Amino acid sequence: MRPRDGGHAWGWEPDVLGRAGALIVAHRGASRCAPENTLAAFRLALEQGTRAVECDVRVTKDGELVVIHDATVDRTTDGSGLVSALPLDAIRGLDAGRWFGADFAGERVPVLEEVLTLVRGRALIQVEIKNEPISGGGIEARVVSALADTGMEGGALVMSFDHESIRIVRSLRSGLATGILYAARPADFVSSARKAGATALCLEWKSLDREVVAGARGAGLGVCVWTVDDEAAFRRCQELGVDAVASNDPSLLFRLAGEGADAPRGAGAGPDPGSGAS
Repeated sequence: MRPRDGGHAWGWEPDVLGRAGALIVAHRGASRCAPENTLAAFRLALEQGTRAVECDVRVTKDGELVVIHDATVDRTTDGSGLVSALPLDAIRGLDAGRWFGADFAGERVPVLEEVLTLVRGRALIQVEIKNEPISGGGIEARVVSALADTGMEGGALVMSFDHESIRIVRSLRSGLATGILYAARPADFVSSARKAGATALCLEWKSLDREVVAGARGAGLGVCVWTVDDEAAFRRCQELGVDAVASNDPSLLFRLAGEGADAPRGAGAGPDPGSGAS
């Protein structure tokens, strides 16, 4: 997972990662078989042979970076409240695994540095900045610092639905790979990408078509899609030639792509982490 020419490893040439076809990304870890965004999910993804994972990051009340998707802790822990209103100690005291299954009781909400350290030298990572319902708070600088401190600048792609966040990230560290996220078919995404300094277009696979891919290619942008959990969707992405495909069930896509050995499935599939907003 070495960066190219002193830059980042998220390049878009066909052979840049020593692979053919789309890079399979474990969305919130192997979240079909382990509680999303926990170390258990990321470990399982690595055991399954994934070469890239995706995680979400938010800022706590006391300015720490935690890996969690929702604005509140309610859905994925035994607690309640806004992440931004809770200090790190309170969030770390919550159980982030029992909701998924008894085998995962005691899993904690990880801090970003734990996830970066776990995957360093083993996989690339997509880090999605989550800053709603209130933007600001310096999350961009904290993410950039965490990547530098863990030696993961070259292996990370930082992305967000908040394109201003991506512009800030690029202003802080111009060499980082970055992506702008869209929940629907983008209109003038080339202009938006240039304004933000993004290197990739990241969108839901259902919004994908040949025109979007061609436009991204013409602008030198990578194309990353989410969330692909069935064969028909994966074949469509392969046909269109996307660069990276995020899935809650990476082991399924490995089998469809003919990559890797038989993957361990953990304790069995738990609640569906969903295929909605990345």
